[in-house]
Amino acid sequence: MTHKRMIVLDIASLGLGEAPDANRFDSIGADTLGHIADKGLNVSNLINLGLGNVRWDNEIKSIPQVDAPRGFFGKMVTTVDSNRGSASFREMFDYTAGVRTASVMDLLAEKQHSVSIISSFAYYWEKQDDISMVQVPDDGKAFIELSSKMRTQKSGLIYCQLPELRHFARMDDSVGYAKQLNVLDETIGKVLERLRDNDLLLITSSYAIDPTRDNRITREYLPLIVFNPNKDEGNSLGIKRSLGAVANAIVAFFDLDDGEITKPNFINEVI
Repeated sequence: MTHKRMIVLDIASLGLGEAPDANRFDSIGADTLGHIADKGLNVSNLINLGLGNVRWDNEIKSIPQVDAPRGFFGKMVTTVDSNRGSASFREMFDYTAGVRTASVMDLLAEKQHSVSIISSFAYYWEKQDDISMVQVPDDGKAFIELSSKMRTQKSGLIYCQLPELRHFARMDDSVGYAKQLNVLDETIGKVLERLRDNDLLLITSSYAIDPTRDNRITREYLPLIVFNPNKDEGNSLGIKRSLGAVANAIVAFFDLDDGEITKPNFINEVI
């Protein structure tokens, strides 16, 4: 078995501005990143990875574009006809293979790949006995568990969802949201330092909650940033028309699809 490892870091609730169908979900004008940008935001690691380059058409002063981004950068849209976080999460981690829809976690486990889940909830994986699940109450504990897994799990998938930002968003606390994102950015820098040559780091968000929009999920573009330690510089991944691009990329990275996946993936663009 090829000893490749992918780490998916889900900065849940971070959106990049209203999606094309925002009007259907009462989200016209929603812009999580834009609305916290002037609240003391300082995210140098995400900027160096290309976060500002994603907003080339609507640049934020405090999140500038960089000439030589370290990561591959793009954004995704949610296609599921629901604004529930669980629905977008399933869109992200289910994939279409032939005539069936399956969970990428199921397929990885079936193929004897190690799968670890670090999250504040576990209902999505309740019936999956072959994966390691750790429930965490906050971002600090999540990163402690992630650091532990990065030391002990040499291959397979490590998924880590960070729970605290959504709490600030639910409380309509833009300042608190920005401060916590600053903390996350510092820790992301430490994660980058610990990556090995056979790793791939994917940073995304499974849904958005604009803290200026009355405690509800907003329909926004979602970030897609990929870092390959073997690449000195990244480039644009464009716009992915489904969150399912994440699952398809995971399947392609681990060579699991047997040519059956019907949706495109971006793995060949980043390795």
